Amino acid sequence: MVFSFYRQLFLAMTTGVAVVMFALLFIGFPVSAFAEWYVAGYGGLSVPGKLSDTKVDNYGERLALQQFPGAAAIPPQGTLTQSFNTTDISLKNSPLFGGKAGYFFKEEGFSWLGVELEAFTSQPTIKSQTTSTNQEVTYLPSNPLPPGLCQPGITCQAQVTNNGTLQLSESSMRLITVAFNVVARYPGKIFQPYAGVGVGGFYFSSSGQIDGRQWVPGLNTQAGLKVLATEEWGLFVEGKYNYATIENLDPSGYGLSGVYSAFNILAGVAYHF
Repeated sequence: MVFSFYRQLFLAMTTGVAVVMFALLFIGFPVSAFAEWYVAGYGGLSVPGKLSDTKVDNYGERLALQQFPGAAAIPPQGTLTQSFNTTDISLKNSPLFGGKAGYFFKEEGFSWLGVELEAFTSQPTIKSQTTSTNQEVTYLPSNPLPPGLCQPGITCQAQVTNNGTLQLSESSMRLITVAFNVVARYPGKIFQPYAGVGVGGFYFSSSGQIDGRQWVPGLNTQAGLKVLATEEWGLFVEGKYNYATIENLDPSGYGLSGVYSAFNILAGVAYHF
């Protein structure tokens, strides 16, 4: 299992570097000592935090309709509102790989400032686990009757709290992120520390017990160090933090919603032209 993980990590890193090298051979641009365009490929490890503020409201609604069948009658004999919260959901670590292209505004007199476009992918699979649940349900019958005369779940007004557990089986989840970043650096001749912040689109694709696909906006921040081995080639290490909110990922099933965050550590190769 451990060997398989590091094998995937190695393949991710080498694939990113190979893509960059192929692109450079294909482009064949002349190189300047002060060129400020660059492309890069990288690989690393994605360590997601637990999915927080989680809800599975679609699942909760089905349970509430069983408890208050008057809301499901035709025509409805009442209305219900409910929320179904779970404890935080654990996600798996995974290899991460991607690439980026960027430009620093040296010719414009701002050699410390740049922009870049990048895309990367990881697999924050939902682990098999048991979560604790809390459901708040309010049922309002269309024609309420006084206690003792009303029929529970149909003509009795009610406000209840249901506590329990929810067993989650493993659900494979793939995440693709496309981000546009603003980057600031120290433009040293060899060592170039940098930091950046950007916005992006996060595409979650899950299969298994949780089955759904969704694009959501999110935040991408990063900080790293690039070491220029030559005027054209550089090696870099980088840490990233990502943040996005999932809304009703599995609309025909559980309706998973929650806050996703991850710290990513990576290394790569950059080429300046």
